[in-house]
Amino acid sequence: MNQKQCAKVLKALADDTRLKILEFLFKGEYSVSEIACSTNIEYSHVSHHLGVLRNVGIVLDNKDGKFVMYKLHPDFRSEKTNVLDFSCCSIEFSDVILVGDIRNKL
Repeated sequence: MNQKQCAKVLKALADDTRLKILEFLFKGEYSVSEIACSTNIEYSHVSHHLGVLRNVGIVLDNKDGKFVMYKLHPDFRSEKTNVLDFSCCSIEFSDVILVGDIRNKL
């Protein structure tokens, strides 16, 4: 990753709401409404922040019927399950719980 790309990634990561969304996406692939419900962030805010993360390539989207599903880009997942590694920097999330499927709790 060159310096310009790194700066874009760091700018996208410099928001606590985006970090909260990324932390949630460690659990799997989810729609905007599932993320909003589970994180207590307004739907429109989740949608906006996912757009920012998608534009820099941190998350991927996939159309599934009438829903768009979002997940972490696998290239940035570290061998450690709670780390995102961007080559210029890495972020470790300490509270990531990867047990079960959140959909069963919605």
